[in-house]
Amino acid sequence: MYLDYYQLTKEPFYITPDPEFLFLSESHKQAMANTVYGIGMKKGLMVIYGDVGVGKTMVAQALLAKSDREYLKTIYIDNADITFLELLQAISRQFGLTTTDNISEMITELRQFLLDEDKADRTVALFIDNAHSMPVETLDNLVVLSNLETKEKKLLQIVLLGQPKLETLLNKNELRHIKQRVAIRTTITPLSPDESLSYVQHRLKKAGASDTSAFTKSALKRILREAKGIPRVINVLCDNALVTAFGRQTKSVTSEAANEAITDLMGSKQHAYFKKYLRWQTGAMAAVMCLCVVLLIAFRSGYFSPIYSQKEVSIESNLQAANTSTSFTVSNQSAVPQTNPQSEQDKALQENVPEQSNTARLKEKEVPQFPPKNTISKTDIMVSKTQVDPQTAPKSVLLQTKIERGKRMVKVKVRQGDSFIMLIKDFYGRTDKGLLAFVKSKNSHIQDFHNLRQGTTLFFPSASDIP
Repeated sequence: MYLDYYQLTKEPFYITPDPEFLFLSESHKQAMANTVYGIGMKKGLMVIYGDVGVGKTMVAQALLAKSDREYLKTIYIDNADITFLELLQAISRQFGLTTTDNISEMITELRQFLLDEDKADRTVALFIDNAHSMPVETLDNLVVLSNLETKEKKLLQIVLLGQPKLETLLNKNELRHIKQRVAIRTTITPLSPDESLSYVQHRLKKAGASDTSAFTKSALKRILREAKGIPRVINVLCDNALVTAFGRQTKSVTSEAANEAITDLMGSKQHAYFKKYLRWQTGAMAAVMCLCVVLLIAFRSGYFSPIYSQKEVSIESNLQAANTSTSFTVSNQSAVPQTNPQSEQDKALQENVPEQSNTARLKEKEVPQFPPKNTISKTDIMVSKTQVDPQTAPKSVLLQTKIERGKRMVKVKVRQGDSFIMLIKDFYGRTDKGLLAFVKSKNSHIQDFHNLRQGTTLFFPSASDIP
């Protein structure tokens, strides 16, 4: 979609391994050279280790594409999670041999086929990708294929490609006989910063670009720092950054477009902020964090609950003084008299009774009943607030009213340059996935949260309402 806009002939960062875009870093060159040597010298079993996305499959595909089919026959199996019987059947099918459920018969026929190929000076190589997912029983039986040999050389060259946990599998005691047969081991590592830059330049050039002008220096630096030398991640981030910049109709990918692409794909804005915070934090900041944790634990454990109870009692006392003609005075303001709830009929009767009856009733009670500090509920306080005049009510009442009013939805008008992530960060101080999903559920009228129009209204729930 952006090819013509950036004057490209093909997609430069397509994630499917394409030998035409092969970029050889030092570790890629070493892995390819070792594999070519092992196959050519008929060493038997070879292993290529590498983390996710570093280019193991690209190396294998490049070897297959560049091999001389007249002298090298290859089989490529990308699903290693199979039984040994299924593996033999896959090999037999690709070589046009008979497939049965009898392992012994297929091994015999495969051996004869390999001998015939060897007499014709042809080499047969088996590439098994994602070998780290291969069952232990299948790995254990690979020794059967490794034993297909003559006195001088191995008849079948086996190349296992897998993540580092493949090495953990081969270190198992029951697989030590397989590990001992590995003739060549090589590891593909992530690209260095200079190699990462050369990698992007290489792919853009292969796609028809004369230089890296499609990216600003700051955007490219931001992407490469986030990718950490993993070619697959570089491809994904660069491709999405180009799409984002095309949507903005900018001549080059800016740092803003790169950040948006990174945030959309990896949610890494918060992660980058956290890393920056850790980089610059000092002993004083660490002490502040510890203090916050202690206060949070104390708050959740109810350490401050007596303080809140006293505040609620004080608020109830002020409300009763403002709404009733009769009140009790309690020394040291340590308690508030409890008034029992009355039915509608009792209230109607009391309206018809003279004021003297109220005084008489109060005199009948020798000692007023004081409730425990924690018996006054927040619901009672909220009900009483509706009867308070803001001009005469105590400041504590108005403060509590403001707190309760804050629990409603808050309307936020989108201004020019605002983004959804930025508004969430400013309002809540965090941008985790759960919070984003919850706020989005309260704004079903928004179709695209990545392109908010100026003047659009968003509804933000109070932080206390976040599940």
